[in-house]
Amino acid sequence: MPTDATRRMFLMGSATAGAVALAGCAGDGDDEDVNGDENGEENGDENGGENGETEELSYEIWALDQGRDNVHIYEPGEGNDEFDQTESIDLNGLEGLPDEGIVPHMIDYSSDYEYAAIACTAGARTLVFRTEDHELVADIDTGAGSHMAAFSPDDDYIHVDAIGEEAIVRVEADLESEEFDVTDEIDLRENETVLDAGIEEGAPICHQYAHDGRSLHTLGPSYHDGALVVVDHDDFTVDHAVSGDELPTNCGTMPHPTEEKFYLTAGLPSSDDEGVGDYYVYDTAEDEVIVDGESTEGIDAHGFWFTPDGEELWVLNRETNDGVVVDPETDDVIDEIDAYGEHQSEEPEERDSPDIMWSSPDGEYMFVTLRGPAPQSGDPHAATGVTPGFSVLDVESRDIVTTVEPDPIDDYSEDELDDDETPTPDFHGLGVRPIGEYDTEIPNSPPF
Repeated sequence: MPTDATRRMFLMGSATAGAVALAGCAGDGDDEDVNGDENGEENGDENGGENGETEELSYEIWALDQGRDNVHIYEPGEGNDEFDQTESIDLNGLEGLPDEGIVPHMIDYSSDYEYAAIACTAGARTLVFRTEDHELVADIDTGAGSHMAAFSPDDDYIHVDAIGEEAIVRVEADLESEEFDVTDEIDLRENETVLDAGIEEGAPICHQYAHDGRSLHTLGPSYHDGALVVVDHDDFTVDHAVSGDELPTNCGTMPHPTEEKFYLTAGLPSSDDEGVGDYYVYDTAEDEVIVDGESTEGIDAHGFWFTPDGEELWVLNRETNDGVVVDPETDDVIDEIDAYGEHQSEEPEERDSPDIMWSSPDGEYMFVTLRGPAPQSGDPHAATGVTPGFSVLDVESRDIVTTVEPDPIDDYSEDELDDDETPTPDFHGLGVRPIGEYDTEIPNSPPF
């Protein structure tokens, strides 16, 4: 395996370090919590020692090319806004995996970021990698359309939203021995709580974990199948369900970092009626909707992510390549993002299609996957993009600073792009793994 190319160095025993570690995260509440001598001394003892030693901090970006069954791994380069590829994993070349058609779709990490779970839709499986050496340690049959796999807060389980099975699959995870076993599932078509809520269609799409010991699962994939299923993940039973008449949420799930609130997205391409781009806020303490479909100022609301200071929730629209920034204190839109991908146009075939995003742990960047011209998933009207890869946005300015193309689309001929039998790049899932202990207000990924 290639060694890590470069890593950024941060001085953790001084006030300067506090500012660097939170670059791009303005307005962090009490200054003494993030800057000044008090924070410098605390970080010096905890991270750098009494003599102000340096700690090596960096992070890895895992970008999933579901079109060509590859996982591309990057780290920050030496220059500003530069990112160096440290490894490319060809899933088809790994022992025991199919030669084609795996389609790695989404990624999630264990709480210590030592393991990564990758849900593979067409491959009907979940792959688990050890992140330190990028080795595959498990290939788990989690059913058709395994769309999202996420570790439970205690890392004892991986729960998988399997579209083709119309089920939520539970995998028991023993990370110490690296053993994984499917132990249970919730069949939505047979669950009484789901049926009593009037939910007769729709499959689990995405989920995350609330502060109260429950996981919230959106249903879809279509907006017309949208709904919400709430699972007590301790005893793995459906605790509550809300039909699409009240919550037509069919995509993103994100808990508030500290409060009993949960953010959900609902998207519909304009090929079906006029299109929809909305976000909802659900009160998990009272089991009620408190923000009922606010506009994301575009079409086909999809992925979203918090900045590491917990003060901004970025939301994107897949079809219109734009989005908004939400204040999690008021749940109001406070800013708009003009473009997540460099190609912006009134013509759908001439603009980028962003999908999933994740912030850098230092708060400087937001990384956003960009779909290819031959998308493997999603409505082609919304998911067909121009430049497959991932864009890098400066959090403070909201501007795109670079676009990373692990497998440049210009290397493919028109005939290859038109040939359904020729695999071409199509990036969907993305995850960022911190290397070292960053001093941030919230963890770099949920659950919080």
